[in-house]
Amino acid sequence: MSLAYFAKNAAAAERVRARILRTGFTLFGQRVWSAEEDLVCRLFHPDYFALRQILYNRTAQAIQRRCQVLGLAKRRRQWGPLDKQKLRKLYPSASREEICAAFPDVEWENIRAVARYYGWKRDKKPYKVTGVVSLDQVRIRCYEIKWTMRDLDEESGTKRYFQKRGCKSKSPNFRAINKAVRTLGGHMEVRWGD
Repeated sequence: MSLAYFAKNAAAAERVRARILRTGFTLFGQRVWSAEEDLVCRLFHPDYFALRQILYNRTAQAIQRRCQVLGLAKRRRQWGPLDKQKLRKLYPSASREEICAAFPDVEWENIRAVARYYGWKRDKKPYKVTGVVSLDQVRIRCYEIKWTMRDLDEESGTKRYFQKRGCKSKSPNFRAINKAVRTLGGHMEVRWGD
């Protein structure tokens, strides 16, 4: 490619720009935004319904894009590789406040959406303490081996006792708890306080 080639293209571009300014239309037949339309966008910005009514010859998408070009509308955040790496490290174990502090300009819902898009999940919280020692130990063991209460019910044959929170009743079903303990490879024992 020679210098003449670039000079010829630069001259053609200059002619096209002059034609756009002269006619008020782009090569695709779209109207060029005027200073009055820009002023209307600045005055009515958050109210897109009013903008659509005033600028009836513009599409809603064109109005939104023009507001972005003018710096009125917030642009979508671009997640770079370093941001993704930081989020991938923080998301499973860090608290919600720590993650929001690491990305102060992003809302929690958007952070969750990005993590969901990439398939990152938060670590599962431990099961709540019920106050029944044997039941709590069964639940701790299930958490350690990454079993759900459904898995425990299926393997121990306790129907839906652990899923339905039958353990929250005033008197726990020790027969079901004993089955679960045996399924998990343990044994129940009674200790007397002397």
